[in-house]
Amino acid sequence: MELRPAPSARPSLMRLSRRQTGTISRSPKRKRAAGFPLPVLLLLSAFLFLANARSQEAAPPPANVEEPEAIPRPGSEDEAPDSAGKAEDSDNAGDESTAEPNAEPAPDAEPEPTPEQARVQMLERIADNLSKRMRTLAERERIVAEREKALAEREAALQERESLLEARENVVRRREKLPPPQAWEGPPAPKVVGKYCAVIDGRTMQFYYQKDAKTKTPVASTQKLMTALIICSESDLDEKIEVPEEVLRVEPTVIGVKPGQKYTRRELLTALLVRSGNDIAATLAIDNAGSIEAFSDKMNSFARSLGMETTNFLNPHGLPAEGQYSCAHDIALLAFEAYQNEEIRKMVKMRTYTFTFNDGSTRELYNTNRVLSSSEYCNGMKTGFTYASGHCLVCSGEKDGQDRIVVVIKSYKPYIWSDSENLLDWSLDLEVSPAESADTVALHLP
Repeated sequence: MELRPAPSARPSLMRLSRRQTGTISRSPKRKRAAGFPLPVLLLLSAFLFLANARSQEAAPPPANVEEPEAIPRPGSEDEAPDSAGKAEDSDNAGDESTAEPNAEPAPDAEPEPTPEQARVQMLERIADNLSKRMRTLAERERIVAEREKALAEREAALQERESLLEARENVVRRREKLPPPQAWEGPPAPKVVGKYCAVIDGRTMQFYYQKDAKTKTPVASTQKLMTALIICSESDLDEKIEVPEEVLRVEPTVIGVKPGQKYTRRELLTALLVRSGNDIAATLAIDNAGSIEAFSDKMNSFARSLGMETTNFLNPHGLPAEGQYSCAHDIALLAFEAYQNEEIRKMVKMRTYTFTFNDGSTRELYNTNRVLSSSEYCNGMKTGFTYASGHCLVCSGEKDGQDRIVVVIKSYKPYIWSDSENLLDWSLDLEVSPAESADTVALHLP
């Protein structure tokens, strides 16, 4: 079988050209023009233009775009095959460009933000940084505040410790001035109903008897001895003071003074120690310290200076208050100190007192201490009662140059009177003598 070359596009185009222009080719007068006729060249140029346009639409333009070759002029037969080849290449390029959309597309690059978006992103970063910094500063401030609080608590503890040390030094200095302790002999102390008891010497501060004396307990109005002691130590008793509004909020027992009335401190203090008026205690406390709370702080400071280690006062009259307490031992120390004050001793021994109000009316006040009437040796001190503390009594007595103070707390009627009188008589009948040495004396110092 004979192999023949594939027909080229040029003879077909030439035959088409000759059929379309047969008259021209058969004209004897004109010679055939060399190369492709003009209509064919125009058609070919149009075909190449359309193929190039399709390839540009289907695929991105190449990096290096070469300038298209110039269209051959008529008469250049050698360039016709090249032109046809280029046309085929353009067709193939067009086919490849149409196939490219089916290929996997390249990942799109992130678009650059607009100036407004960039500004927003910058502000967000600044806000985040500021927020972190504020949290850090807040944490630092919290740590600094905790350290300052710890330092303040430490300073308060040091001040409290220094105050206690100073109070102890004062106690030691006062004890050095007291008469030497005494040796004593006698029968055992009588049994008493009262839950807490103590018997102390009124001159040497020597304890003769104690019954659960250091147990915390409410002590009712017996703590008014501290109120009286502070007023006598710091104030002019003959100066008149005005009754404050706070007396209207004080529970009975009251004497009946009214806000705005004026009395001397001596009048009020005598009414306090004889009849135990709570309105009188509030008036004296506010006049002295400005408030009940401030006066309570002074009471506790004074208590520490006396060696009262199991005491916390919250008001000047002894009405029940959570966290307020003392003990028989500490009240005995307080009574000993009050017994050394001449003004207080004069007031607590009075069996009656006539109180004159501002309008001229009077009220006869009777001492609440019944032992003052039943015992020939008793010379006063103070009573007290609340449901929490029971019946309480501090009574003092003198016999043959001996002074004794008896404290009974949380007892009942009539035992509070009989027990206190029995303890007072027992202690006054003890045989005492100067001690040869401190080791031979049963001392009970706080």
